[in-house]
Amino acid sequence: MSETLKLIHQAKIDEAARIAKVLANPTRIQILNLLGQSRLNVSELIQALGSEQSTVSHQLQKLRAYELISQERIGKSIYYQLDDPHIIDTLNQLLAHVDHVLLGEDHSGRHVSKSIDVDE
Repeated sequence: MSETLKLIHQAKIDEAARIAKVLANPTRIQILNLLGQSRLNVSELIQALGSEQSTVSHQLQKLRAYELISQERIGKSIYYQLDDPHIIDTLNQLLAHVDHVLLGEDHSGRHVSKSIDVDE
């Protein structure tokens, strides 16, 4: 092999794994999707998701721990908002790949020379 292969810096790998972990839950993906559209309170999220209050609250807590969302009290309600709009871009890329897979498009016979951005 004549070209030099480069590894991704470990800190980037760790952060990518952390982000993948947060996106590994369907309810969290839906919450991020909804909060990417509008600031919402728990009742609005429960209604939109059709989930139990305990489930939604637990997933909101996880998303806050990952620093992807924040909360703000307005009157008697607590509203949640997206703190990292870039995660929506990441989610959209993931969903575009899912569309590709679900359509059964052939991956074989195609060489992609583009690589992941690595640290020098």
